[in-house]
Amino acid sequence: MKFTLSWLLEHLETNASLEEITDKLTHIGLEVENIIDNTKLAGFVVAKVLEVAPHPNADKLKLCKVHDGSKTLQIVCGANNVREGIKTVLASLGSTLPESDFTIKSTKIRGVLSEGMLCSASELALAQEESEGIIELSDDYKVGDKFFNCDSVIDINVTPNRGDCLGVYGIARDLAATGIGTLKALSIPQLTCSIDSPIDVKVTDGESFISGVYIANVKNKESPKWLKDELESIGMRSISTIVDITNYIMISFGRPMHAYDAKKIEGGLTVRKANNGEKFTGLNGKEYLLNKDISIISDGKNIHAIAGIIGSKCSECTLETTDIFLESAWFDPISITKSSRQLNISTDSSYRFARSVDPGFTLDGLHLAAQMILDSCGGEVSNVVSSDNLDAKSSLINFNYHNVNEFGSVSVSPDEMLDILTKLGFSIDKKTEDIWNVYVPSWRPDVTIPADLVEEVARIYGYDKIKEEPLTGNVEVETNMHDDLRILMTSRGFHEVLTWSFMSESTAEKFGYSNKLFIIDNPFNNNFNIMRPSIMPNLLQVVADNIAHGISDLAIFEIGPVYDSLNQPKYVLSGIKTGNNLPRNHYNTDRKVDVFDVKADFIAALEFFNVNCDNLMIERAEKEYYHLGKSGIFSFKNKVVGYFGELHPSILDLFNIKQKAVGFEIILENIGNLPVNRKRFIDYKYQNVKRDFAFIINKDVETGKIINIVKRSSELITEVLVFDIYHGNNIEPNKMSIALSVTFCSPTHTLTEEEIQKESSTIVNLVCENTGGSLRLDQKS
Repeated sequence: MKFTLSWLLEHLETNASLEEITDKLTHIGLEVENIIDNTKLAGFVVAKVLEVAPHPNADKLKLCKVHDGSKTLQIVCGANNVREGIKTVLASLGSTLPESDFTIKSTKIRGVLSEGMLCSASELALAQEESEGIIELSDDYKVGDKFFNCDSVIDINVTPNRGDCLGVYGIARDLAATGIGTLKALSIPQLTCSIDSPIDVKVTDGESFISGVYIANVKNKESPKWLKDELESIGMRSISTIVDITNYIMISFGRPMHAYDAKKIEGGLTVRKANNGEKFTGLNGKEYLLNKDISIISDGKNIHAIAGIIGSKCSECTLETTDIFLESAWFDPISITKSSRQLNISTDSSYRFARSVDPGFTLDGLHLAAQMILDSCGGEVSNVVSSDNLDAKSSLINFNYHNVNEFGSVSVSPDEMLDILTKLGFSIDKKTEDIWNVYVPSWRPDVTIPADLVEEVARIYGYDKIKEEPLTGNVEVETNMHDDLRILMTSRGFHEVLTWSFMSESTAEKFGYSNKLFIIDNPFNNNFNIMRPSIMPNLLQVVADNIAHGISDLAIFEIGPVYDSLNQPKYVLSGIKTGNNLPRNHYNTDRKVDVFDVKADFIAALEFFNVNCDNLMIERAEKEYYHLGKSGIFSFKNKVVGYFGELHPSILDLFNIKQKAVGFEIILENIGNLPVNRKRFIDYKYQNVKRDFAFIINKDVETGKIINIVKRSSELITEVLVFDIYHGNNIEPNKMSIALSVTFCSPTHTLTEEEIQKESSTIVNLVCENTGGSLRLDQKS
C-alpha cells in the first residue's frame, strides 16, 4: 500500500515528522517497507517554449528558447512536435531521468550549447513505449511549477486481515488512535438528483450488493494536475478524470468503484453467476473463459465486468464518453479470492475485495465519487439505484477490560482503553463495572472475540511497553532428529537454507519428474506450480544466486519435505558443495570439492545414527541430474537410502552455473530400518600390520563391492583403502588393476606371521571367487 505524506495529511491533522509517522506505523503493525524520496525529481519543471529556430549545423535538430519560470534557457531539441507556445517538461541541469542513470549536463550538441532537455513521456517513465515527441501539457500547468509531486512516498506492508488499511483514511485512523494526530471528519455530500436512472440493477448470485448512479452529459477529459500528481506519485497511470476519480476514492478510502459508458449498456445490470463456457474480454485486452462459480455483471447481452475484479472492454469509459453509470458494490471476499485465482487476475480492486471492503462505506463512497465527477466534469445525476440488502451492522462483543492488563502484560488504565477503542471506531456501552458492550465497526470484520480487542489495545498502546515476565516452572528444551542433524551439518562446514516446497514444472521435468498429480491448481507464481519432487533444484538456484553475487565457495543444506508419490511427503536431507574445500590460506593447500567430499558427508550423517555402513550397498546412480560415472546410490535390501555424486553438466548449465558442484540426498524415513552398529571403543595397544594387494578385475566390477568383501573377511581388519586404479598397457582392454592397502590389528596380542598369511590368503580367495578376478602376477611372486 503506497501513499504520499501529503495524501495522509489530507485526513490526519498532525505536526509529526515523516520519521515519527513511519516509526509509529511500524510499531502498530503497519510495517513500513520503504520510504521513497522523490526530492530528486525536483529538477523537472513546467516550461514554455518561447522560440523555435533551425539548428545551424543539423537539419533534424531545432534550437529553442525555453522559459522555466525564472530564466530563459537555450535547449537543443530533436522532437518533431516542438513549437512556439507549447508547455512541456524541462529536465534542468543536474537532474536524473526517472528509472535511469542519465544525468542532464550542460553540453554542446553539434557545436551549439544546450542547457537542459525537453522530455517525452517515455523519458519521464510515464509511458512504456517510446514516445515520438516531447510531452505537451494543458493550461492546468503553471510555468515554473515542479512537474512531479516531490512528496515522500510511504510503502507499508498490510496484513491480510487489515483490509481497512488499504485506504489512506484507515491508516490515518490508526495513527490518530496512537495520539500522534487527530483524524479529520469526513463530509459526505448529498446529491441533488435531477433525472431518473435509465439503468436499473439486480442481484441474483445471492452474495452481493450493488448500487449506482447515472450521470448524463459529462465531459470526460484529462485529469487536473493535482489528481494526476496524486496517482502518478504512487505509480498509478492517469487515464481520464472519471477513471482517476474512482481510483482516488479507492486509494483514499479502500473503496473500489467502476464507471461504465452508459450508452453501451442495454437495459439494466445484473450481478449473476456466469454460465460455464461464457467468454469475457477485460480492460487489459485479454479474453477469459468463465465458469458457474464466478460472479459477473451483465445486461443480458454483454458481460460488462467480472464482479469486483475487472471491467469489460465493451463498456470502457473513454474521453468520448458522455453518459456514465457509476457503480459502488460489495462482493463476498471468499468468492472474489477464488475467482481471482481461477482466472489468474490480480487487480487493485480484487486485492481489496478479497480482504473485505467496508460495506458501510458503499453508499458514502458513491456519493463522494459522484460529487467529484460532477464538480470536475459537469453533468446531471440520477437517484441512487441499488439491489439486495447490505448488512453493515456492528457486531457485539462482551468485553472484560481487565483482560487487557492480565493477558497483554501491560498497564493501561480503563480511560486509556476507552480512548484507544473509541478512536479506532468501536462504540462502547458500559454494561457493568467490569464488562463493556463493544460494538465493532463495519470496517473491522477481523475483530470477533475479546482477545482481538486485547490485541487492539496492546497494539496501539505499544508492544514495546509489554512487561517482561519470567517463565514459570521448569522449562525443558526439546530437540529432535532434524535439530541434531542441523548441528552435525553445521559442524561439517555447511550453512542451512530454507526454500519453497514447490518449484517450476518445467524444471521438475528436466530433473526426471513428471507426476501431474502434484501440479498446483492456483500457484502464486508460474515458476512455483508443482510440489517439489526434490530439494536439489532449489539448492542449485541458491548456489546460482550466490555465484552471481561473487560467492563461489559454498556448502549449503536443507532438511525438508519432497513429494514424489501419493504417500505422505518424505523428509530429505540434501546438501550441495561447490568451489574450493578451504578458504585461501598459507597453511594448507586448497582444492576443488569432489564426489568423495559429499560421500564423506553422507556417511557422517548415517554414522550419526549409528548406522552400520558396512552392510549398505553402493551402486551407480542413474538419476538424470547426477553425472553417470561420478555418482552413487546407497541402498539396503533394495531400498534406497540416498544419492550422492557430481551434478550433471547439463543441469548446471540450466542454472547458468559454470563450475563443478557435488551434492547428496538422504531419505530420512529410510534410515530407521537400517542395521545399527553401536561401536564400542577398542584400545589397540599392539602393533598393526599393513599389507598391499593388487587384483586384475573386469572394469564393470564396482570398487565398493571389493572393499566390502575385504572388510567382511576378518575381524582383524581395521582399515581398507584404495591407493591405485590402473588400466592401459599390459592390461587387457576390458580389465583394470585395483590396489588395496589393508591394515590388520588385534586388541589382545601381537599378530604372528602365520596369522597374517592366513588372513591374506582369505582375502585373495574371497575377492577372486566373488568378482572373477585374479591376483596380479607380481603379487604372487
